[in-house]
Formats: sequence, C-alpha cells, structure tokens
Amino acid sequence: MRLNRSHAGIALAVLTALAGVARAEDAAPKPALPSISDLLTASGLTLTGYVDGTFAAQKDDTTKQSYDTFALQQAAFTLSMLPKSGFGALVNVVAGQNPYSATGFASTPAGIGATSTNFYLLQGFVQYATGNWLIQGGKFATLAGAEVVAPPLNTNTTRSILFAFEPVTHTGVRVTYAASDQLSFIFGVNNGWTNSQDTSTGSDKTVEAGLAYTPSKALTWTLQGYYGRDASNYADAAGNPIRAKSALLDSVLTWNATSALTLVGSLDYGNVQSTSVTPSKSWYGLALYENYAINDLWRVSLREEYFDDQDGYLTKNFDTAFVGSAQKLKEFTATLGFDPIKSVEVRLEGRYDDPSKVGGVQLVPKTYQGWLEAYYKF
Repeated sequence: MRLNRSHAGIALAVLTALAGVARAEDAAPKPALPSISDLLTASGLTLTGYVDGTFAAQKDDTTKQSYDTFALQQAAFTLSMLPKSGFGALVNVVAGQNPYSATGFASTPAGIGATSTNFYLLQGFVQYATGNWLIQGGKFATLAGAEVVAPPLNTNTTRSILFAFEPVTHTGVRVTYAASDQLSFIFGVNNGWTNSQDTSTGSDKTVEAGLAYTPSKALTWTLQGYYGRDASNYADAAGNPIRAKSALLDSVLTWNATSALTLVGSLDYGNVQSTSVTPSKSWYGLALYENYAINDLWRVSLREEYFDDQDGYLTKNFDTAFVGSAQKLKEFTATLGFDPIKSVEVRLEGRYDDPSKVGGVQLVPKTYQGWLEAYYKF
C-alpha cells in the first residue's frame, strides 16, 4: 500500500509540475508577428505614401457661376530601395481625379469639376550609385520648379501657374555628380519636356542640365534647363502638332531665414523657336512663397505669382495664321495649415486669379477659390 501511495504521490507531483509549466506558458506573452514595415525594413525596402482629399468652391467674375465639389485628390505609395552604393530602384504609383498635374490657369490639383479617378505610374526607375556618381534610368520627376506632385511636400493646396506650364516627369537617363557636399551637377537625356512624354513621339530627344548649390543649411539654389525639339502648341492643317525646338530655363532659391520663416523664389523663362511655318514665341514667370510656422501646430503660407505669356503661346489656342493673344496672369494664395499630429495636416486656403484683358475683353475670367484639404501620410 505504501508503494502504491508513493507512486500516486509521485504521479500527483508530476501532474502538478506540468500544470504549473502549462500555466506559465499561458501567462507568457506570445512573440509578436513582424509587421509589413518591419519585413520591408529588414529587406532594405522603404514604403511611404499618403491619402489626400479636398472640398473646393469656385466662382468667377464673368459668368457669376459658382460650384463646389468633394474630391479624392491623390492616394499614393512609393516603394524604394536606394542604397548609397550599388543598385537600387523606386516605384511611385498615384491615383486620384487628376493624379499628376494641375489644369488650367486656376491650377487646381484635380481641376474643380473633375469626376473620374485615374491611376498613374508617376515614377519608376533603377539606379546605380558609386562614389560621387549616381546614374538613373527610367521615369523620374522633373528638375524644374519649386512645387512637386505630392501634396504633403507643398505648402499650398493649389498648384502655381508656373507648375501648370512646367514639365512633370521625364523618361530617359539622368547622371548626377556630387562635386562636394555643397555642389552637385546633373545631366540627362529624355523623350521631351513639353508634354512629359512616357514614350518619344519622334526620333528627337531633349537634354537636361542642372546644378544644386547649398552653401549653408539656410540657403539652397538650383538652376536647371531643358532644350530639344519636341511637339509644340502649333498644329498643321491636319491637326498634327508641329515639332519645334523648345527651351526652358528654371531657377529656385530657398532661404530658411529663421527656424520659423522660409522664403522661396522660383523663376521660369521659356522659348519655342521658329520653324519654316511658325514664328518664335517666349514667356516668363515668377512665383514667391513665404511659409511661417506660428508654433508646432499652426503655420501660414502665402504665394504671389506673375506669369507673362507675352506672345500668346501657352495661354490661348492659335488660329490658322498661328496668331495667339498675349496674356498676363496674376494670382495670390493664402493657406492656413494645422498639424494635430505628425502624420496629418488640415489646410484652409483662399485663392484669387486675375488674368489680364485682351483687347478690352476678359478672355479668361477672374476667379475666387476656397479650399479645405486634409491628408494623412505614412
């Protein structure tokens, strides 16, 4: 009996110990599964993106008509692996009612009244970095301008007039040489800048050249130019675009005057040369930006702009005699930004566009716009 009791006691002790182990295992936290961002980081990939929506209202001085609309401006993601040395790649996909450009002189991000949603491969390129050299091939953002496609990287909701007439992307090859920490040179060959072609419309190519100079943390200056034969705004009797040599010179100066105040100036000059059947035309424009951080939550941004299409090349269609009407465009924009958290911003914006009259006639109406924008970025 004692032997049986002894065996029973041993069995009971073993079961008790096993139960204790089981309870300990239940109490211990299970290892967390890695998140998508953790997996991407471990593989050397980076994923970023944003979702941007607006409510806009507009009224013009000519027809006195007004309308308003909600819009999904953009939803985008960028997947990249861009090491400092060796091969890398980037893919940037954007969706929205006008996912990559501004439209018209009002230069609204989606164009008020737009209804359809489009998907667009904004950028997609491979690169190779070695020493001070960086070589990229594929489709990439333009060097020109102070503003970009992604709303979180701009200080205003609407785009500038200059943005509407600058290239957006280029498809080709770009080489960057960093001469020092302060100075870089860029050179490239692509399919053209007038319409930012994904594919070339002919055998002609456009060259790009630029420099970026940062003498201090407070000051940055960039100068870039594009030149080549491309499809122009002129058309022949059959409606086909006439190819002409076109040039664009662009410069952007950024000054961080204080920790709260940033000033930016952007200047463009463009020209399309004459052909056997078309005259030469040129244009220029200037945009000034002031961005002031009131505190960690609030900021205010102003933009003043003047655009002179002195030969009527960009702002009005041509008749059969290739005659356009000169336009002088002015706009003023004020934006109030509120950042409740790091990944979210809400913007309230007012804008006034004041095109000049042509022959005493207001061909393009003066417009008043109001915008409420909110975006989330990750």
